[in-house]
Amino acid sequence: MTYHELISWAVYAFAELGIADRLIHAAMDNGFTVEEIIGDDRPKWNSQLLYRILRTCVYGGLVESINDDKHFILTQSGKMMTSDHPSHVRDHIRWSFGPIFTGACLQLSDIVRGEGIGTGIARISNGLDFYTLMAQPDQKELLSMFSGSMTTFSTQTGSQLVTGVNFSLFNTIVDVGGSRGTLLAQILENYPTIQQGIVFDLPHIVNQFENGEEFELRKIHKDRWSFVAGDMNDSSTIPLADAYVLKHILHDFNDSKCVEILSSIRKANKSRKGLTTTVFIIEHIILPDGALSNWQSHAFDIGMAVVFDNA
Repeated sequence: MTYHELISWAVYAFAELGIADRLIHAAMDNGFTVEEIIGDDRPKWNSQLLYRILRTCVYGGLVESINDDKHFILTQSGKMMTSDHPSHVRDHIRWSFGPIFTGACLQLSDIVRGEGIGTGIARISNGLDFYTLMAQPDQKELLSMFSGSMTTFSTQTGSQLVTGVNFSLFNTIVDVGGSRGTLLAQILENYPTIQQGIVFDLPHIVNQFENGEEFELRKIHKDRWSFVAGDMNDSSTIPLADAYVLKHILHDFNDSKCVEILSSIRKANKSRKGLTTTVFIIEHIILPDGALSNWQSHAFDIGMAVVFDNA
């Protein structure tokens, strides 16, 4: 486990340094040397350490060494680490191993001991909770990184969801806390009969992503999607719809808060008398009897414990 962790840190450095963007144009039969990868940054960068990182990233499946051990090319997995790849895997790695999430996880033992106050996030951000931290004007890059990380989950989840659920039954769908709109874009792409898809999120998130890059990427007509700013705790701001999707939202909160959120959606639709409103809740599930397949849900649960209060 310890050695795997060290490989993970090499992968994080690979992502943080944007090495995939520098390697993407390397010829498959020749590759790039470290010096070619560094380019104009050569006077500042530590070429020997970068070589050691690349050598280690071979075992992480990101690069291959060709001809000799001095030339490198990207693997298919490595190409997913470019900054413009639609999967946003680079964002996911940078968030998961970056200073905020890692710093929060390092608080886990102190939280158990009852030492200090607040969540792991609060302890490393001068008492700010997760949502307040993300809303800070100077944290737009962090918000973009986290949103990209969630896009990675949405891409994986969406590919299964669009085939497992018949969304053609609905005319209007709201993606609650939908951020960039990745999941909703996948749904609209696969169900052209849906008339309107709405990404509903907090104002600072809508302001950052309302250009609709995820929808443009899939060539979904502008008339079929929109972004609406509001608060899922305030029913007066929730758009009316036939269906609502809450993907990885409720796990942030305790049971009573989850009831409040669902009640807000119900209250928002009181005017739709006689019409059915469907809510899809997409979450990790912990199966009974200690099933081996629970390992991912249990690991995810630890992440929630250090980021959110009472999650």
